[in-house]
Amino acid sequence: MNALRAVSSANDPRIPDIGSVTQAERMFRVNWVAAEIQGRGGAALLQADVVSRFGRNVRLVDVRDADELMGPMGHVPGVDWVPLDGAEETLSALDPDGPVVLICGRGDRSSTLAAALKQRGLRFVAAMAGGMVAWRRGGLAVARDRSLLDRRGALHPIDAPWEVDAKHLTRADLEDHLGDAMSLRWVKLASLLATGRLCCVDGRDVSGVLGTPGGDAGEFVLALAALESMTARAFSPDAIEALFRRRLDAFGRFYVHTDIASSNALIAAMRADPRFEGRLPQPHENLGWRAFFASPPEALRGALTEHLMNPAHLGCGHLKLARLNADAYGARRALIDEVLRAYYRAQWAGSTETELSVLPGGHSEGAVVDVRVSESLAPFTPVPMVSPSANGTSIFVRHPQVSTLLRRYLAEWLLRQSGLVEAPTGGVDALHAEMERMGAAQAGATLGAIAKGLPVFAVEFDGPRLASVTHVGAV
Repeated sequence: MNALRAVSSANDPRIPDIGSVTQAERMFRVNWVAAEIQGRGGAALLQADVVSRFGRNVRLVDVRDADELMGPMGHVPGVDWVPLDGAEETLSALDPDGPVVLICGRGDRSSTLAAALKQRGLRFVAAMAGGMVAWRRGGLAVARDRSLLDRRGALHPIDAPWEVDAKHLTRADLEDHLGDAMSLRWVKLASLLATGRLCCVDGRDVSGVLGTPGGDAGEFVLALAALESMTARAFSPDAIEALFRRRLDAFGRFYVHTDIASSNALIAAMRADPRFEGRLPQPHENLGWRAFFASPPEALRGALTEHLMNPAHLGCGHLKLARLNADAYGARRALIDEVLRAYYRAQWAGSTETELSVLPGGHSEGAVVDVRVSESLAPFTPVPMVSPSANGTSIFVRHPQVSTLLRRYLAEWLLRQSGLVEAPTGGVDALHAEMERMGAAQAGATLGAIAKGLPVFAVEFDGPRLASVTHVGAV
């Protein structure tokens, strides 16, 4: 979900100060409120791609009839089934602060119910916009699990803790986590190529991820750095800006993340800067800060960019380490800075593809997990988005199989940018090989810094079935 979507500057009463809830839950609530779309009758709506990334902390409830659940549209894996007749009474007894997403065929029945439940006191209830039609159009996998019919009206317990412990995970822990339908969401590779995004491997993310170090930003920097290394020519700032714009046009979504600690350091630096005096939101205006960063006043953008380029204000560990250790990562600091500048300029110009996620807390991951599917990747292949929250702790999630394929496409695209790019000797094959080599070295450097000593597991899926979890060593 776009954590910096432009929203009202008024603070929302559903977002308490730290102390009454954990930082992770508070961050989740901020993201939920920022992602809400106002529907008819006062109902809140959430887009299907937002819902697809929810994990065990969110209850999904399908309100359709039995024939619809098992029919051509299928149902979202892991849902509860509470038919519309009687659903208002059943669901109104839930925890008023427990997040609930209602699902029907096209979103009309669930929207009406969401509005009614809001009136009855549920504060985090929303309908999935477009219903199962939107889910399927997004390339997201469905189930037709007939055992769901035996659980009519039954609500499974929501017991995933918001607070996580720093402990090493075992193979049994991961088998339990990855065997739960609520921990996975499957998306067709073709849909990922058209509308998806790569997240960072960071285990602090509260949504399901397709992970690679640095996410989309890390991969774009990797491609440009590999080409600079092969041609011994540095891209100019104007060329990076132009390539970034073309990359948005070609691939769509572009993910960058930061964290609360870095954001607080950024805010403190701005408050100490006389250029911002009297021009910043109040300390606890959560949504006001989101609106400010999504579209800061024109006169402040130059000063804000200066602060954003300070490594202390960048919450992505991969990009921060790359900027501080240029030799080890093979990427110029100026290259990373120019990519980030291009990203912020696009966001402030109103781009709908740029996404900035703010992650809570510090690192407390208990394992590194490499996710693969048993078959070779094709446009119709479903790949799993994995929830990083596992059994009271969290995991670093990597998708090396997907990353390798997407790097190939990125290399092919990059060498087609005539007038901006010089092709290296060996063409696409050589560039892709260099990206893979540099990518492995960068991943090793990042995980060696933030995941040292953690167990590493190779996880393979055979279709929707968890085929194997293998302990392969330690970072």
